[in-house]
Amino acid sequence: MKSALITGISGFVGRHLREELLREGWRVFGFDLRPAGENVFVGDLSDRAALTRAVADCQPDAVFHLAGMIKSQDPQAYYESNLFGTLNLLDALMQMEKRPKVILASSSAVYGLTKSPRPITERSPLRPVTEYAVSKAAQEAASLRYHYAFGLDVVVARMFNLLGPGQSPDLACSAFARQIALAEVSDQNEIVTGNLDAKRDFVDVRDAARAFALLAEKSKAGQSYNICSGKAVTIQRCLSKMMSKSKKQLSARVDPARAQKNDIPMQVGSFEKLKKATGWNPRIALNQSLSDLLDDWRKRTRRGDPPGEIK
Repeated sequence: MKSALITGISGFVGRHLREELLREGWRVFGFDLRPAGENVFVGDLSDRAALTRAVADCQPDAVFHLAGMIKSQDPQAYYESNLFGTLNLLDALMQMEKRPKVILASSSAVYGLTKSPRPITERSPLRPVTEYAVSKAAQEAASLRYHYAFGLDVVVARMFNLLGPGQSPDLACSAFARQIALAEVSDQNEIVTGNLDAKRDFVDVRDAARAFALLAEKSKAGQSYNICSGKAVTIQRCLSKMMSKSKKQLSARVDPARAQKNDIPMQVGSFEKLKKATGWNPRIALNQSLSDLLDDWRKRTRRGDPPGEIK
């Protein structure tokens, strides 16, 4: 039986990837800041000793590196986690007699402001515009160095905009779903939004988890792969679809204060390279992803879960 180590196993992607790998017959271990079930090592990416113990104990055939900083008020925190934390993990893996394949979770944010309306390929230039995006681009470069300089099998998976049950309300569609779920059980009748004109490439988190599992089996080391749908959809369309699923009549109000700095007007990717390497195609339609996300928030609302807590 093959074994896998997932860093950030309790996170949005990590939980779905764990389920996917278990279905595929893997033995799954995790490394996380908090206890998250059986076979999970508790620790921080800054703790080299904890990382070394974890990889030595589970002897993984594949490491899915999902842990990292996504949102922070401190720009330095992105680099401490996404860059230096990743280096700590890779150094721990280099000490193993049998080194595993590493699937690094990166982001389409590294592409930044693209000048062409065509779908972004893995050959497109990187033009990151946020601290998070710059830290992910640096993480990619540092990780690939371990492949070219030391022979460690590293693969980069660039995820576009994910959707699905269990998502944090920090992201637009999940924030909409949460507001709708709360409105259905209160006297609230208005959904407050940020910019609705931006176009994004949405892919279901369960499809992304399947892509990660396939990359562990069929990808080529030293390469990057886009995980996306290949379709651009406005945030407005996503909101309209979810509001149409509401159990009560709702209106939407744009709050200019919610507009993000350096917001990218449009981003759509190509998954042809991933498809050619693994046979992967997105299976879950956008409408289904939005429905499942809204239903998930209805369940969380009934349970009274805090906004950031996912059970």
